[in-house]
Amino acid sequence: MNDRLNLHINMLESVKSRLENAGKQAEELVSEEILHQLGQVIDQLREHSDSAYDSGQDWLAALFTHHPQLAPAVNRDLLWFFGGECLHFLTDAEIDQFQQLDELEALANAQGEPFDRALTLQTLKTGDQQPS
Repeated sequence: MNDRLNLHINMLESVKSRLENAGKQAEELVSEEILHQLGQVIDQLREHSDSAYDSGQDWLAALFTHHPQLAPAVNRDLLWFFGGECLHFLTDAEIDQFQQLDELEALANAQGEPFDRALTLQTLKTGDQQPS
C-alpha cells in the first residue's frame, strides 16, 4: 500500500474511533449501520477493491447530508481523497489548498524527495512557507 493510501486509511480508522466514542455517549447519535458502512469502506480500501472509492463517496455524502452533526468528526482531507460528490462539502479555499498540496506532493515525488502530507497541509492552512 502506498503512503497516501495508508494515511487516509488511518484517518478513516480515527473517524471510526471518534464515532464509536460518540456512540457510547449518545447511542441515538451514531448508529451501528454508520459504523458498519465505514468499516466496509476501510476494508475495501485495504483490499484495493474497485468499489472502495464509490463506497467512500457514498458513505461520506450520506453522513454529511443526513447526519451533519457528525461532520466535525471527519478530517476534511478525506473529502478531497474520495472526491466526486464529496467535493461539494469543501469550501473553495479548501479545494485550492488541496490542489496545491497535490501539486507539491507530485513535485516532491518527481524529484525523489520525501513528502509529509500532513505537515505540508498544516503549513498551507497556516499560510506559512512550504517546509523544506
